[in-house]
Amino acid sequence: MVLWGFRHSLPMAAAILLVAAGGQSIAADNGMVIDPAVNLAALSAQRDKTASAASRQLGLVQGRLDGTRGLRVEGRNIHSSSLAIRFNGRSTEKSAAFETRHLLAPEKERRTRRGGVWFAGDVTLDSARAEDPRRSGVYSNGVAFGGDLRLNPRLLIGNATGAAFGRTGFGAEGTLSAQSLSNTLYGSLTTSRDTYLDLAIGASHGSFLDGQSGAASPFSGNGSANQFFGQARYSRKLERGRFRFRSYGQADFQKMKLDTSRRAGTGEPTSGSASSEQLNFALGIRGETSARMRKGTMTQHVTVEVSRTTQRTSAVAEGSAERAMTFSRSRSGKVAARTGLDWAISDRANMRAEYSLSSVMADFHPQQKVSARFKLSF
Repeated sequence: MVLWGFRHSLPMAAAILLVAAGGQSIAADNGMVIDPAVNLAALSAQRDKTASAASRQLGLVQGRLDGTRGLRVEGRNIHSSSLAIRFNGRSTEKSAAFETRHLLAPEKERRTRRGGVWFAGDVTLDSARAEDPRRSGVYSNGVAFGGDLRLNPRLLIGNATGAAFGRTGFGAEGTLSAQSLSNTLYGSLTTSRDTYLDLAIGASHGSFLDGQSGAASPFSGNGSANQFFGQARYSRKLERGRFRFRSYGQADFQKMKLDTSRRAGTGEPTSGSASSEQLNFALGIRGETSARMRKGTMTQHVTVEVSRTTQRTSAVAEGSAERAMTFSRSRSGKVAARTGLDWAISDRANMRAEYSLSSVMADFHPQQKVSARFKLSF
């Protein structure tokens, strides 16, 4: 017996095929079975976490490159570390964040350091585990350790190794643990006084464990993900009087292969595999102006960005009595704008407030966000 399901809409088309396994049921001896939808859900969760880890790694590398541009003219480099430790309580009032940032320059200006090492990332301590034992007490969206070398005032190359880990709920009563390791080669080429080109390419491997116990249908499973990713960013600065502008264009790609295996009770294992490709283009411009205040300097800024994402995924998963195949292809656009104030009160105190607005292009439903932050260094 063959069952077809087909859905089509403007942003995405998807097809699902279920095939009964005939007399070859691989149900457990105790009668428990695994629906192929469980394997498909596991593959989807693995894909999301793998993509998130790669995006975070690229973001940390981009932050490192931004921190070295001021030393380009002298052909120098710098050591740096930046770690954010967040404490998530049961309420906003009981949550806090502690961030450290350290820059180590040569002791004397005449010394030229061409090589530099750096560390960046975040770690979260979450009290949610007290209420939901499926959650991690400690997890990280990504940390990275790297080193780079400035070959000349125009060219810098480097390598970074990153990791991410955590555990979340999976399904109604299950858990999903994820670990990811990645390595990224990167470089920055200054093509003129006001322009630069950043390039990064990397690979990652992720491992996953999931399971469900004490439920009507207990199971245990594992999976893996192998991914290639990269980014290219070109930017140009323009100044007009008190106003400074920086336009940029950016392209990102991710290509991954995933697999999963799951067993119910003492039954035969079921499996699934998936592939995913994603390409994203973004164009944006940021404008800012600064003014001296009685206390420090205040900078006003506005950023507008338009992006376009194309994604294609396919998956094949088997259950205890049937198989499922899915395919989807989507194209989506997004527009975002944000504006805010940065007040550098002193060398040790900084205050920031920002308002952002974003929406997909096909169906305009704006999402708004307001944030404020005060930072004190000591």
